[in-house]
Amino acid sequence: MTTFDKVQTIFVKKYDLPAERIVPEATLESLGLDSLDLIELLFEVEEEFNIRVPQEGVAGVRSATVQQIVDSVDKLVAEEGMPAAGGR
Repeated sequence: MTTFDKVQTIFVKKYDLPAERIVPEATLESLGLDSLDLIELLFEVEEEFNIRVPQEGVAGVRSATVQQIVDSVDKLVAEEGMPAAGGR
């Protein structure tokens, strides 16, 4: 399972979004996530991938695309010395 697949699964399970809406170019804003949803998403991502998302990286999340989140997760996983699952 790729990083994209795992992130997509989080969106589907946590926010009841159809998988076909979770595409790399979709922004979190376009998916209808509010500020509280974004914080919860970060917690889910941290738990799923066993990483810590730096607080300074949270500010621009609302306008981030799904692919940017996947890329950030892969980078954080690599930095923490674990093999990355790969992008899409």
